[in-house]
Amino acid sequence: MDDASSRGRPLSRVERTVLAVVVAVAATYWAACSLLIHRGFHSNGWDLGLIHQVLWNSSYGRIFTFSFRDISYAGDHWQPFLLLLLPIEWVFHSAEALLVVQAIALAAAVVPLYAASRRLGLSHLVASAFVAAYVLSLAVAQAVSFDFHVEVFAPLLAFTAVWALASDRRWVFVMAVALILTLKEDGALLAIALCWVAWFAFRERGAIPLAAASLLYMLVATSVIIPHFRGDDLNPFSERYGYLGDSPLGVVAGILTKPNLIFEQLTRADALEAMAIVLASAAFLPLLAPRLLPVLALVTLLPLLSKEPGQGALLLHYLLVPSLVALVIALVVARDLKEGTHPIAQPSSPLPVNGEGAGGGVRLVLIATALVAPLALFAWRSPLPPSFEAEMARFEVGDHARLAQSFVDDIPPHASVSAQSTFVPHLSARAQLFQFPRLAESFYVLLDENGPVPTEDRNAGFDDCKRALPALGYEVIRAEDGITLWHRTRDPSPLDGVPERCGGRRTFTP
Repeated sequence: MDDASSRGRPLSRVERTVLAVVVAVAATYWAACSLLIHRGFHSNGWDLGLIHQVLWNSSYGRIFTFSFRDISYAGDHWQPFLLLLLPIEWVFHSAEALLVVQAIALAAAVVPLYAASRRLGLSHLVASAFVAAYVLSLAVAQAVSFDFHVEVFAPLLAFTAVWALASDRRWVFVMAVALILTLKEDGALLAIALCWVAWFAFRERGAIPLAAASLLYMLVATSVIIPHFRGDDLNPFSERYGYLGDSPLGVVAGILTKPNLIFEQLTRADALEAMAIVLASAAFLPLLAPRLLPVLALVTLLPLLSKEPGQGALLLHYLLVPSLVALVIALVVARDLKEGTHPIAQPSSPLPVNGEGAGGGVRLVLIATALVAPLALFAWRSPLPPSFEAEMARFEVGDHARLAQSFVDDIPPHASVSAQSTFVPHLSARAQLFQFPRLAESFYVLLDENGPVPTEDRNAGFDDCKRALPALGYEVIRAEDGITLWHRTRDPSPLDGVPERCGGRRTFTP
C-alpha cells in the first residue's frame, strides 16, 4: 500500500498493536519515574501538593479551595479542566493517582500523533519517527520529573486536533481546542497556534472565529475571572511580567513600547538556549515553514519574557507547549515535503527531496531529522534516565525516605500542618496545610534539615521561623536523622523580629 492510499484507511491491526505496546511501555516508565521521585520525597508542595489539595477540597464540594494562600485557587490560575479529574480523586484520594494519570495522558498522545501522521500521508516509518521524537522529547521528560500539571493533557488534545484537521472532522477539532482552553488561562495561546496552523496549512474556514473566541476567552479569564477571585491579594501576573505591565493588555503595551527590556530579556544565555532547544526538539523542521513560525514565536517568547526563573528559561513543565507546537509544525512540513509542495521539494530546488522523484529519499531524511536532534537532547539534558543529566539519587527510595514516611504517618489525618516543601504532597489530603515557613493555625510542623528548601521559602524567613518555633508554642515530639516533628501545645510568647508569615502573635486555640 502506498502512503497516499493509506490516508483514508484505518490503522492496521499491527499498527494498533504496536501503538498499544508503546502507550503501555511509555505510561509505565513515566509513572514509575514520577512515583519514585515522589516516594523518595523529591516532589514539591508547589505544585503537586497544592494541586492535589485543590482537588481534594473540590471533591468535598469546596471548589478551588486551598490553604496555600488566603484566596481561592481560581485567583491564582483559571483551570476548570481540573474538575474533570474529580472522579479520580473520589476513588483514590491520593497525589500518586495524579502522577499515574499524568503518565497515561502523556503516553496516550502517541495515538493521535501517529494517526495524524498517517492521515497526512506519511509512511509508517516516518510516523513512527515522529512518535519516537515525542516519547523521547526533553519537554515530556521535564514535565514527568516535576510534579503534576494539567498542561500534560495538551499533547493529547493538540495531536487530536491535528488528526481532526487531517481527517476533515471539524467538530472534533473544535472540541479539542475548547478543552485546551480549559487547561489554563493561557491555554488560549496553544489554541490560537492550532487555529493558525488550521488556517494556513489546512484552509480550515472555522479557524479564524475560533481563534477570536480563544483570545476573548483568555482576556475574560485573565482580566475578569482571576481578578474576581484574587481580590486585593498579590497578583502572580505582576510577579512574572510586572516590568512590562500588571495586566494582559498592559503587557502587550509594554512589549510594544519597551523594546529595550524585551531585547534584554530575550537575549539572555538561558533564553537563547531555550529557543534552540524548542527548534531542536522538532529537528529544526519548523524553520522550513516561515508562515507558521509566528505562532511558535508566540508560545515560546511570551514565557521567556517571564521573570519567574523556571518559566523564563523553559525549564520544568514550561517547555512542553512550545515543543508541542514545534512538533505540530514539523508534521506539516513533513506532509509538504512528501507531497512535493514545499519549495525545497521542487525540481528546481538545489536540495530536491521529493519522495517520489528521489526514490523515497524524503523518508530517510525525515526519519533521520526527526530522531537525531531529540535523541541528542534527551541524552544531554533529560532529568529522566538514561541520560547524562539524570540524578539517580532522585529515583531511590532509601532509608531516609522510609523514615520520612513514618513521620508523615504520625500526623493525625485531619490535623492542620505546616511542612517543608517535600513533605507537603504527602500531607495534601487535608483542609489546613501550609508550606513552611507559613504557620498560620498549624498544630504540627514537620521539617527535615537534610531536605531541600526552596529559595522562595528561604527568603520568606525559613531559618528565622524555625529558630522561633519554641517561642511560638511548639515542642519537639519526635526527632530522628534530621527530621523533626513539632506539636503546638501552648500560646506563643510575644516575639519581635520574627517574619509576619510565621504567625508569631496568633492566638492559640486548642
